[in-house]
Amino acid sequence: STWLELPTSGPGPFVHAAPSRCASGCVRSRMAAAFEERLRRLTAGVLTPAVQAQEPAEAEEEPLRLSDREIEQVFLDHVPGVRDFLFRGKPGLHSLRFMVSVYKDGLQGFRGTALQNHLLWCMRYVVHQGHNRRPGVAPHLVEVAEAFRECQAVQARAIERAALQLRNVTPDFPGLLTRFVGEYKTLALKMLAAERLAQGLATDYDPMPTHYENRLTADLGLALGANADDVRLAALDDHARKRFAPLAGEAAAAAASRCRELFDARAMLQAFVAEVNSFSAESPQESLPCVFLRWVAEHLQHRHIVLDEETACRTSVDMPLALCIFEHVFLGKLGGAADEAIRGVPARELFLPAHDEWVCTKDACSEAMSDVRSTSAESFDDHP
Repeated sequence: STWLELPTSGPGPFVHAAPSRCASGCVRSRMAAAFEERLRRLTAGVLTPAVQAQEPAEAEEEPLRLSDREIEQVFLDHVPGVRDFLFRGKPGLHSLRFMVSVYKDGLQGFRGTALQNHLLWCMRYVVHQGHNRRPGVAPHLVEVAEAFRECQAVQARAIERAALQLRNVTPDFPGLLTRFVGEYKTLALKMLAAERLAQGLATDYDPMPTHYENRLTADLGLALGANADDVRLAALDDHARKRFAPLAGEAAAAAASRCRELFDARAMLQAFVAEVNSFSAESPQESLPCVFLRWVAEHLQHRHIVLDEETACRTSVDMPLALCIFEHVFLGKLGGAADEAIRGVPARELFLPAHDEWVCTKDACSEAMSDVRSTSAESFDDHP
């Protein structure tokens, strides 16, 4: 057993007497400290400009082809209660009216910017998919409709995200993982904004401090490697630019350092574990679980390691393996002890040093799972 795999019962192959409770506690304490140190190194490695999801390509032109009534009907058919949605809860300011306006003319706050047409075409594309009753479109329309309860900065993010997901603009696994990390950078920036507002370092009277968050994203995003599309949208937030002085120099460096402290690498790994373990036959081809399995078939020497040991029929990734995957993708090396093992497999042998290109087929996810499963029996024989 290694520091990541302490036996929970039984004497073990090299133990002839049960360790004292104090000794066990000390070992666990050292294990926890080592794990935390690896999380700190991972945080330092990913919160840099080198780990940043790049801007998506500009949307293709999408012509106006629906009437006001047809636009409204798309949301009424797919978003429960949307007729009662109000902009920031203000009586009379119905969100549905603004959705129609944005479909026709775009977001007013982005007129005259490089994103004016991009966001307009994204909005039309999402609405057209709803009008065509595309399977799976409802959650995207709900996300967009919910965003219209808030300011245009929130609306822009939701519109672009929905359009990209519906267009299946999906990067490879490292690209998806980079964007996944970017979501936790965004969360850290939100925490930083809330903390600085509570400390009186800035004042924002909005119920949701989106514009101050955008100020911080525009000022710190590049240094932290925040998703490039978020940084781009934040830099175009006119309210953020007018209300808050920019951070620069030592103040910006100190704020970025504090943001790294607020970044929760453990929560990020836990969310990754939950996401990839949710794989099922219904998982979309472009989803993180599916893309992950295709990557496993291409990059892992011991592919069975991602499956449950009893049936080898479902994904079963744990925190130690997740940490190894993040270290491999972002740091280029593992941070554990030389004798670290994951489920009996030496960690240094998990990944292939080189690999051939893996060719996607029509049923790529199912084939990836079958490929992983087909090697599991012999792999378990090699590594009991």
